[in-house]
Formats: sequence, C-alpha cells, structure tokens
Amino acid sequence: MNNPITAIYENGYLRPIAPLNLPECIQVQIVIQPLDEAKVRSISVRPEPTKAELWADLDKINALEPDIELPPRQNRPNPFLEKP
Repeated sequence: MNNPITAIYENGYLRPIAPLNLPECIQVQIVIQPLDEAKVRSISVRPEPTKAELWADLDKINALEPDIELPPRQNRPNPFLEKP
C-alpha cells in the first residue's frame, strides 16, 4: 500500500496534517521527501498571537475555574525537595 501523506516536523516529531486510517501499534515505513519551499511555508506559517489575544484567552480560562486560594508556600509541601 503506497499512501503518501503530508506531515509537519515540529519539536522532534512528525505530525500528520490529516488523521491516519491505521490500526494502533502498526509499524510503518516512512520516506522523507521535502515539499517545495512555497508549499512548506504556506502549511507551516502560523501567525503569532497578539498580547491582547493571549490576555483574552487567559480571561476565558480563568472564567472556567473559580478562584482558588492556595496556602502560603511555607505551609505547602514541595515534591521536588522532599525525598521519597
């Protein structure tokens, strides 16, 4: 079966653009063939969010969770400093 797909290489992983119709844990062979530069740029360019957009997203997230009061740091255990 020869089924070419398009994927993006990000953070050390190949991420397919579309879902793959494959059973779990199947082994596949991948042949790397870069696309032409113009097509690669059009697929991989994502606009950077503005600060206003980031703040708006944060407001949406904060609206989902009620305010939680945490105890002061000295009264909370630090799992990174405690030994098992």
